[in-house]
Parts: sequence; structure tokens; C-alpha cells
Amino acid sequence: MNTYIAYPDNEDFNRGIFHKSSDDYKQSYNYSGLDDFSSFTHKDKLIYLLPSSTIGSYPFKKNNNLSAQNNLANFMSDIDSFIVNDMSENEFFIFEDIGFVMDKGLYKKLNSLLNKLKCEVILVPDYFLNRTVDFNTITEFNNRFLFSFDDGTGSSTDLASLKQYLEVVKSKYINFEPNVFTSTQIKELEGYKRNNNVSIEKFASSMLNNLPNLYKFEYSFKNIFNKLNFSKVELYACLFFITSLIALPYILTAQNNKQIDIYETEIFNIFKMIDKNTNRVVTPKIQIDQLIEQIPGSSKIQPSRDESKFENYGFLISLGEKYIESIEIDFKLNQATLDLLELPQMQYAVVKNAVDTFNVNIIEENIISENNKISGEIKIEIKDE
Repeated sequence: MNTYIAYPDNEDFNRGIFHKSSDDYKQSYNYSGLDDFSSFTHKDKLIYLLPSSTIGSYPFKKNNNLSAQNNLANFMSDIDSFIVNDMSENEFFIFEDIGFVMDKGLYKKLNSLLNKLKCEVILVPDYFLNRTVDFNTITEFNNRFLFSFDDGTGSSTDLASLKQYLEVVKSKYINFEPNVFTSTQIKELEGYKRNNNVSIEKFASSMLNNLPNLYKFEYSFKNIFNKLNFSKVELYACLFFITSLIALPYILTAQNNKQIDIYETEIFNIFKMIDKNTNRVVTPKIQIDQLIEQIPGSSKIQPSRDESKFENYGFLISLGEKYIESIEIDFKLNQATLDLLELPQMQYAVVKNAVDTFNVNIIEENIISENNKISGEIKIEIKDE
């Protein structure tokens, strides 16, 4: 994993300088746009130093008993009188006891550019480069002077405005005695304790984990897949699986409904053949029991044996005619062998429950059940009267 520290030299964010951990941040490299960082992987980290001139900071005591939204609303209310433009034109952030305000258009432009990168991003105001708790510091950096105040806020100005800005700061902070970090002697800063200028290496080595991060990840399929760093094959495979996960429940539901319709239709046809007055099948077992109860144990008017002994075969065939491949009839024994093919199991169960009613007996079964379908042979006979 490599760590990169970058900062722009203009407010268009289209060029600047960056340093990298692989050479201990000793060398500086120019970049012409954030697209130059597109080769960074998800294992890399980019710390982007936002010019303090583009963001305002204010002390704000956060109430830990309130939600983030309520704290943000209170912060906006507190600084309303200090904001010259419309509040809706700004983006607001809270970090520990500091609130930040940045022009919304400028922020969205930078944040969108950073969202295109695959690496981890930390967006932090550049005055954190030399922030010291409970001390005021002035640091020369990137052709500007960074002011880090003891209340956690900060700002920056250029050399031409340094003297005037110092007067404003002195009027706000009584007994302002900052530690100054410059590479050369600066006339406007004479009288203050001067130290060697802070380097990127020192910032990186002393960098704390509690740096504010003003970067916001924008949720979109493009940004998510970009962060995941998929190859084209992995991307297509992922899209296929996501599409399958979305479509599969609908496909299975449709298939299930189709099977239900087939079973309901077949059961209704069976009941309709048993009793032509049947208009609806709600509870098959109860309804078949009711039909069986309506049929007397013996018929009052019996046809001759020669005329009736095979008529029940035709009835059985009509129950599932399309599922019977062949029939062999033994007239001497009053028996028949039926070759079944993919007869719905539910339909077969109904047939078995009904055969006794019509003086038919199943004497032999050589069947298999697969996918709720019955295939094989059954042997039936006419019961003796």
C-alpha cells in the first residue's frame, strides 16, 4: 500500500504537486489533473490538502446527545450572520469542535473528481499540515501562509495580504504569539519565534488518525464498481449475478404459478368427470370424500355382467387419457395393465382414492415418482359383484 499527499496550486484543482511514501515523501512530482491518480488501486491512500482559502472554519461545541443532523442545524444557525451568500449555496461539515463551510459548487466539483479514483481518499484543509493543539502556528506552504489557531480553526493568505491579515488576527486573538515555520526570514513575521519550515515528511510521520475527512462517497453503480476495482470479466460476471438475483424470484414465481395452474386444472377435470355438477375445487380431500359418500355401496339397477364388466376401464382412461401410453386387457381375468407416463402425482392420488367407488381395484403397482410425476405400470381388475 502506498500513501500519496497531494495539493493543488490553483482553485480549479486542475494541477498541483504530490509526494509519495515510496520515497519517504522526499521528492515532489507535478500532476496536471486528478485523472493522473486513476492508476492508484483500492489499496492506496490519497491525502488531498484542500486550500484553506476555499473553506471557512468556526469553533463549534458539538452536543453528543443530539443527532448529527441536529448538530449541523445548530451550527448553521450559529454562523448564519457570518455567511454572506445564501446558506443553501454552501456545504457544511462538523469535526470534533470545529465546523466547516465551503461553497457547494466548488465542493461538488472537487468531490466528484475524487469519486472517480479507486483509492481511499482523505480530504482535509491544508492548515492541518502543521496544526498543534492549544498553540497558534503560521506555516509557509505552497506559496501561502497557513494559520492554525489554538481553537482548532484555521485559514490562509498570500504574502501580499499577510500584513493586513495579521492585523485582523491580532484584533481577534489577544496576545497572539504564534510559532512561525518558514524557509526564509519574512519581514511581516519578525518578532515571532521562528522555526524551520515544516516538511511533508514530518507531517506524514506525525499524522494522526483523527484527521477530518470532508470527502463524501457518492453512491452510484459506476462509483461502486470503480471502487471495487473489478476487471472487465469480473464486472460482467457481477452484473450477470446481480441481474440473476433480481430476475430469479420472478422466474421461479411464474414457474410455480404455472405448475399450480396445471394441477388445479387437472384436479378440476377429474372432479368434473366424477360429478358434472362440480363448479369449483377448494379442498380436494374433503370434496372427494363427499362424492364418495353420495355413491351407494351397490347399484339398484345392475347391467348384465357381459355389458358392464369393462365399462370402468373406459372411465379410468378418461381420467388421464393423455398420460396413458398403452393398455393391455385380459378379458378372461377381467384385468388390464396400464402404462403411465408422467401422470401428475396429485392426480394419481385422487384416482387411487376413487377406484373403489367404481368397482375397480389396483392389484399391482410398478411405478416411479420423479418431479411430482408418476411413470410406470399399474394393473387393475374389475371387482366381482
